Amino acid sequence: MIAEKDITALILCGGAATRMGGVDKPLQMTEKAGLVLPMLDHVIATLPANAPLLISANRSLDAYALRGSVITDGEQKGSGPLLGVLAGLRSAQTEWLLVCPGDMPYLEQGWHEAIRQFSRKGAEHTVSKSDSHTDDKAKEHVKKQGTESVKERSKEKSKEKSKEKHSEPNSVVVHDGTRLQPLLCLIRTSRADHLQAYLQSGEFSVHSWHASLRSITISYKDTGQFLNINTFAELQESRD
Repeated sequence: MIAEKDITALILCGGAATRMGGVDKPLQMTEKAGLVLPMLDHVIATLPANAPLLISANRSLDAYALRGSVITDGEQKGSGPLLGVLAGLRSAQTEWLLVCPGDMPYLEQGWHEAIRQFSRKGAEHTVSKSDSHTDDKAKEHVKKQGTESVKERSKEKSKEKSKEKHSEPNSVVVHDGTRLQPLLCLIRTSRADHLQAYLQSGEFSVHSWHASLRSITISYKDTGQFLNINTFAELQESRD
């Protein structure tokens, strides 16, 4: 499992909330397990306890600053959640960025553990398989070419290890069993320049950006926890 020390958490709170008259959705009161709190606080409670917390927002900055380090995407052209993701990738000081929306108050405690474990497990599987293959090739080659130099064999192994490194995933995305949840994901912070170029090309689709990476998905059975609050009716239901 990817350790908490290697993760920075990012909560996206910069949406326009047009279907709710432009209110700050993450600051709206919501009930979960008998507790009525701003939905943002419910989200925060599910994140890795020791991971640095970034909050992407463009208004109500003082309220958000009470909960984490606020970053804005005001200098970026365009619109959409990827602007906040880019700001998070630029700000994080860790290898991975754990992303989630601020309007998913029903996320379960530790929802991120599966994707943290899956990404590391997948990377290790790739390395193990490649290492074994490389060793067999080297042994066979030495038998046939007894005069092969240590330097040449070392160079060959270095190339294989380079391939292994580049075969590791750059993003790990949640699939709720019905559809992809592209804003519930882990992303390597080294992908910041890649995202910058993607946005500068005029693209803003989160799905398409993940598709352009070496991305893997993991499916969850409990889809209820991935409910977004998008309307006042849904907000009221959460309070009833």
